[in-house]
Amino acid sequence: MEIIPIGERVLIRPIRREEVTKSGIYIPESAREGRKEGSVVAVGERDDGSSLPLSPGDRVLYGGYTSDTFEIDSETYVFVPYKDILAKIR
Repeated sequence: MEIIPIGERVLIRPIRREEVTKSGIYIPESAREGRKEGSVVAVGERDDGSSLPLSPGDRVLYGGYTSDTFEIDSETYVFVPYKDILAKIR
């Protein structure tokens, strides 16, 4: 199944943060939520039809409060407005 975002949206597969360190110490959820990181799955287009400067496979940091989370085939995905993409990770 191919999902194509409409408008200036980016489909991201969030990268899960470790819940327990290698030494067995539990990391509380509040400490794990500080940085939202993910891998771009698909990218929409600007209103004028030009492409956004992201490609599938790019790793990004994102923020914002308006993302929509959903699950397909036991995988979690997030739709994020392009304006909420903070940086590309190389």
